Amino acid sequence: MGYSESILAVFLIEMLNAFVHPRNLGFASAPDGTLRLFPGLVRVPDVAFASWDGLSGRHRPVAPIPQLAPDLAVDVLNDGNTPDEMARKRHDYFAAGVRLVWMADPRTRSVDVYASETQFRRLTVADALDGGAVLPAFRLLLRDWFAELDRQG
Repeated sequence: MGYSESILAVFLIEMLNAFVHPRNLGFASAPDGTLRLFPGLVRVPDVAFASWDGLSGRHRPVAPIPQLAPDLAVDVLNDGNTPDEMARKRHDYFAAGVRLVWMADPRTRSVDVYASETQFRRLTVADALDGGAVLPAFRLLLRDWFAELDRQG
């Protein structure tokens, strides 16, 4: 993840936390939040959301690399990501039980929203991203999210 991708991840985490915290729905994690999806398989989504309902005892895991499939996994693409790599990640996410995957492309300012490994819809800056069944009523205008890349002092 490069600097620009990190800025987008931070903004999304801020928006998710502003929605999740007042409703006590769970928690969001950042790009260094390593997760063990299966024994022997670790993934590091750029942003993830885990609901309390999906956690044992409704408690945040304390292991440095918890065995956890979040409800939402988000990857912010960079020039080094290949289509095959992202297809493998999507496969791993859904096989582990992730319910929703967002793949954001800063170059095209679009987000592919996956509700299954292969079914997706592409959203552009003319659209709003929503949390679907994972985060009902969450809404983020993509023009606002990607505008973070243009913000100046």
